[in-house]
Amino acid sequence: MFLCSVSRSIKFYVKLGFYYIAIFTVTLVAVPFSSCQPGDPGNLLYASWMVHHIISRIFGLKWEVKNEELLKSKEPCVLVCNHQSALDISGMMYIWPLFHPCVPVLKKELLFTGPFGIFCWLAGCIFVDRFNSERARDTLNMKVKELKEQKIKLWIFPEGTRNDSGTLLPFKKGAFHIATQAKIPIVPIVFSQYTDFYSIGKKIFDRGTITVTVLPWIKTEHLTSEDVPSLTEKVRSLMMSSLKQSAEGILETKSNGSVNTKVQSQ
Repeated sequence: MFLCSVSRSIKFYVKLGFYYIAIFTVTLVAVPFSSCQPGDPGNLLYASWMVHHIISRIFGLKWEVKNEELLKSKEPCVLVCNHQSALDISGMMYIWPLFHPCVPVLKKELLFTGPFGIFCWLAGCIFVDRFNSERARDTLNMKVKELKEQKIKLWIFPEGTRNDSGTLLPFKKGAFHIATQAKIPIVPIVFSQYTDFYSIGKKIFDRGTITVTVLPWIKTEHLTSEDVPSLTEKVRSLMMSSLKQSAEGILETKSNGSVNTKVQSQ
């Protein structure tokens, strides 16, 4: 039992290590191409193609998108998504061409992660101090007017950190302040839980299918800063409901599969 546990842990960390190496390799390859147009969000399309066609296939990650037509508008908006693990990068890059151009908001620590940080900077990503909400908001406010004029979208993880608990952490309000001040819509995006095939606690990293659910746009033209708390909770509630529905769908699929297997064996 102990040896099996050790073997599973080694397999997990080796595969996870290769995943990180693959991501860093993709960004390293993309850096020379991106250097021709530094700061251009279009540079993310280089990484998007490589992550989707190479990394997701190598690691057996299949992405299914619900309501993808909601992503195809050319209007600026704030995309908010739940944040579970490093696998989110693959999901982001899979759907990225649907709503390009878009700029992710990342924690400033990622700027110093070698080729990954360099590539993100070349792609115009916005780096913020997640431990100083006022400074982070100031950084974003400086960019919002420019992005709105150029009709560039923002991608933000409102939880502020990774969370694989199966629920959602309280949302930080930065994304919602930006949306109300700029009078641009919010588009909630929900990645279904990875726990069936990826779990740090259980030390598993297998092939898996992830459902990406795009929820209806939430308009903010009529909202002010006073509405931000209620708006934040409304969006979180909608995303939490979608996350639960995805989990129930996975359980139902597994249950049906188990029943079919029993019937066939009989």
